[in-house]
Amino acid sequence: MKLSSLVRGKVGTVLAVGAIAVVAGTGASVAAGHITSADIKDGTIQTRDLTKNNFARFTSTETVVTAQTPVSTTPAHNGQRVVNVADTGTTPLATIVLDKGTWKIDGVAQFWHLAGPAPSGVDFGVVTVPGLQSGFGTNWTAEVPDGGANAAQTAFSGTIKITANDTPVVISGAFTGNNSGQAGVSVEATQYEYVKQFSGGQ
Repeated sequence: MKLSSLVRGKVGTVLAVGAIAVVAGTGASVAAGHITSADIKDGTIQTRDLTKNNFARFTSTETVVTAQTPVSTTPAHNGQRVVNVADTGTTPLATIVLDKGTWKIDGVAQFWHLAGPAPSGVDFGVVTVPGLQSGFGTNWTAEVPDGGANAAQTAFSGTIKITANDTPVVISGAFTGNNSGQAGVSVEATQYEYVKQFSGGQ
């Protein structure tokens, strides 16, 4: 075989291999540009595969505010956290003061007939939490016992959006059947915030 033919053959082979590599590389680049989450197997992407230029890191902070009915100074109330609830309208049980933002509300209300005549019929305790976006703004207990230290209880929860700092949220109670009695509430509000630590490497 002539030297010129050998050189041409080797050069042709090298060029062909190079062309294949270029095409293959282009195909990989195109494919990478169109990868979606459906193409990624769970657990195959690790934190080390990402750079701080590709995502923003966040940290969460938590604010908790609580409120409850004060302990009654009336001897007949046996040191319970209650106020007297009138037989008409609603009676404030506790006020929780919240700053601007969205809060998760959780609480428990209890209703008693600690003193005075027993109601003429079956009655229930009703607690109202104004402004809830989720959850029930009005909640009912089971039948309230006619007397003694036993109470009827109901729990409530939901979210509430506050538009200005230092906004009071008044939680109130009432008895059905125009009855009177005693009631108290304990409530906790939690606000979660996500603070951006950096974005785009900053």
